[in-house]
Amino acid sequence: MTGALWLAALCLLPLCGFPLLSHPAFRAFSIPSRIVLSGAAGAVLLSAAMTGAVLAGVRWNETAIAVTAVALATGLRLLLGKESAPPLPPEPPRAWGGIAHLLSAAAVVCAALAAWSGSASSPDLVFFWGAKAQQFAAARTIDVPFLQDGFHRFMHLYYPPLVTNVYAFATMLAGRMAWTAAVMTFPLLLAALAAGLPGVLGTLLPRTAAAAWSALAIAAVAYAGMEADVGGNGEMPLLLFETLAVALLASPLARGGAVQLLAGVLLAGAATAKVEGFPFAVAAAGLFVALGAARGRRSAAGLRLALPTAICLGGWFAFGATRRLFFGYAGEGRFLDLHAARLASVARMIGGSLFATGHGLPWLAPLAALLASATTLGLRRAAWIPLGTAAALTGFFLFTYLHRAEDPALWISWSAARIFMAVAMLLVIAGACSTDSAPPSPRRAAPSRR
Repeated sequence: MTGALWLAALCLLPLCGFPLLSHPAFRAFSIPSRIVLSGAAGAVLLSAAMTGAVLAGVRWNETAIAVTAVALATGLRLLLGKESAPPLPPEPPRAWGGIAHLLSAAAVVCAALAAWSGSASSPDLVFFWGAKAQQFAAARTIDVPFLQDGFHRFMHLYYPPLVTNVYAFATMLAGRMAWTAAVMTFPLLLAALAAGLPGVLGTLLPRTAAAAWSALAIAAVAYAGMEADVGGNGEMPLLLFETLAVALLASPLARGGAVQLLAGVLLAGAATAKVEGFPFAVAAAGLFVALGAARGRRSAAGLRLALPTAICLGGWFAFGATRRLFFGYAGEGRFLDLHAARLASVARMIGGSLFATGHGLPWLAPLAALLASATTLGLRRAAWIPLGTAAALTGFFLFTYLHRAEDPALWISWSAARIFMAVAMLLVIAGACSTDSAPPSPRRAAPSRR
């Protein structure tokens, strides 16, 4: 019963983000997509409200936090003015689209069975995410004395707060931490992605093609997630934010300020979910400003994409500094003290780790689909946003592995498959951007001003 209540608390997140997604500028997205986008935005705003309460010295109250998140979503909605977008026109159902949705559902079921059996459980849930969330829920704040205890320094105090905040919120509502329910966030968020991604890609592609590319993304993430044991850790929340944000930026609707602001909120979610979410957000936002934003509006687009991350992550760093817990992200030695001689061996170890994860299929299948699409039609301009982000992320991972003085072999063996799941997803979105689309229709028109 506690586990059901804990997961039900997460299902309340769409209500927190509903005021923002109820704006007419988002009616081009399907109803399932708007629900999922509401939930993702709601999680970001809920976490921001919780961090703000900690900074203000106010203990957490579930109702007050949720109301604050709704108020933030309402404020963002008011910023959008009268921008609007046409709704999706009806399309006749096609058999291939139904098959693609069935494949996505099958991947989610497999992930759910793996999570329920415990074979996809992450040890990091016990050591980091769940342990901190349980303690913070009991203290009804981010427990500074707990984090200051020398025995707890291994819990990575500087890790961004979104996952532990949301887990603590669910724990407060349920009455206690539900560990099995936390593991089940892997299939739950995978199902959310399966419901939300086709509608976002559907503004770029015909719905059948959008469903097919979405099914490939869901299958790749499910397979890699089961093999890499991501149940309950920060990987699946990070992937949800990253996937939806880049899909939004690849959409022609991203020429409008509303979609840019929503993408900025989701990039803030990525940046406050895991450390690698910050370089992801910087790369994705920068590439969109350079390649996707209209000339003369690039500064405004950059602000919409960057400001939510700056506020959310700035609040977290302000908490760490004022409590003398951490100052920015922790590192290994001096920033530019790299062991470049290990580059070839590190690359081989990463390749070996990815191949050991389902024979590399979660990455090889998206790469093959991308190459087939690009060979036929060429790479379109929008495809360089996910491809450039994948390249930047890969560079960041290599930099991180080369930064440690000790042999990184063991570290790579347990982390590479997890962190490179984002690259598989980016390859899928790049392939979707290079797919032949139907003739222009109202649903592909840019948002207009009334």
